[in-house]
Amino acid sequence: MDRERLQSWLEGKRRTWRWNRGDASRYVAVEATSHALRWYRWSHEMEEGGPSDELHQTHAAFRSVGAPAAYDVPPGVVRELTEWLDALDG
Repeated sequence: MDRERLQSWLEGKRRTWRWNRGDASRYVAVEATSHALRWYRWSHEMEEGGPSDELHQTHAAFRSVGAPAAYDVPPGVVRELTEWLDALDG
């Protein structure tokens, strides 16, 4: 186990955004950490339960190409995520 990496992850800044399109049993999310972004879909349905369609993206890739098109990210989330990354970079 890489204890330094684990400690860095535990102490690092993070924020999660979630949104849905009217279906309370499913949502899409992006988890931002000081290292990368994790995009995924989540379902509370028994047959689908949990995360799916997971994609990892670097901060640089997000700044270069934006949010992955397949996740239909609301403009407000893109704006807030960009502001969060700007504040993180200081």
